[in-house]
Amino acid sequence: MSIYTDPTVVPSPEQAAWITSNGYLFQVVCTTVVVWDHITTFDLEVELIWKKKWSSVQLLYFINRYVGDFSFLYATGSMLWAPDEIWIDTDHFSLPNDFGLMQRFRCTSLGKVQTWFAIITLMSMQGIMVHRIVSMHKHERTVLYSLLAAFVVELVAALALGVGFALVTASVPAPITQTLRACIPINWPTWSPALWFLLMVFDTMIFIMAVREAIRYHRATRKRRIRSSDASDILAGTGLSSQPSLFQILVRDSILFPFIGLLMCVFNSLSWYKLPLGALQYTMNISAAGSPILGCRLILNLRDAYYRPFAEEVHITTRSIEISPGLTPQREHFEMPQTVMRPDQSMISLGSYDDRRP
Repeated sequence: MSIYTDPTVVPSPEQAAWITSNGYLFQVVCTTVVVWDHITTFDLEVELIWKKKWSSVQLLYFINRYVGDFSFLYATGSMLWAPDEIWIDTDHFSLPNDFGLMQRFRCTSLGKVQTWFAIITLMSMQGIMVHRIVSMHKHERTVLYSLLAAFVVELVAALALGVGFALVTASVPAPITQTLRACIPINWPTWSPALWFLLMVFDTMIFIMAVREAIRYHRATRKRRIRSSDASDILAGTGLSSQPSLFQILVRDSILFPFIGLLMCVFNSLSWYKLPLGALQYTMNISAAGSPILGCRLILNLRDAYYRPFAEEVHITTRSIEISPGLTPQREHFEMPQTVMRPDQSMISLGSYDDRRP
């Protein structure tokens, strides 16, 4: 049994106040991290997301990024700047009149909104991971249908658990200071960690498929070191030979990010069953912050690796052109190589881009 469902575990008022205040201050830290990550990657977002042709991946990106941002800003704003009339302004958690019931209802509604935002952000990140794994396997139908079936099962289960959690769990308003208020969840159901176990199964599935593809890729590149001399000269002259290939970045992120998600679910489960009271709010905030950061980074890293070489090749080739004094730029003519074979045997077209981009 978890300490959160054990009726014999009742913290003292001082302990409850200490746990709650530290947890909400940590939420402010996580909000800052999420917003700062968005600010530092906004230039890449404009260049690689906004200016590109519309696709389903971009829709997942916007949901993952902006719903994740709003979830933290909403929770932090409600905690710090919500009007006083939606919080109990007494020393008691509840009042035996309609006013107290109204306050509890409003506090519960705040928790429901945050819960659903967190689920939407998490599911959009999982959708991004599914898209990446399918791309790794070159859109094989078996892989596509298997992952879609697993994702649909996970999505339906997450929605059902979210509805059940919202109906069963209540939140008690607790003013910490005059400017810091909190909603303390009570009546936790015993099946609360079920979603984490589902996520662990799904992330393990994603992780195994990514590792298997990485092993196959490593064996293939070790056996086939085929590269034309012209391509070697081009890569050496542009500095592309020292850069990781597109597929290497795809494999790296597709292994690392599901593994991080798996670790977050493990720590959430440990916090529920084994760690001291109050540890759950730290691990859950980290997990919630990880969803928009990992999901968006997965797209930005891959698109940056896909588009950057073309810009660098055009820039370097343009700089290498020497125009004679008697010639105008319009009369100068040059041709760029059409294709280059990368070490992973993927063909790239210099000066252009493939429509089937990440």
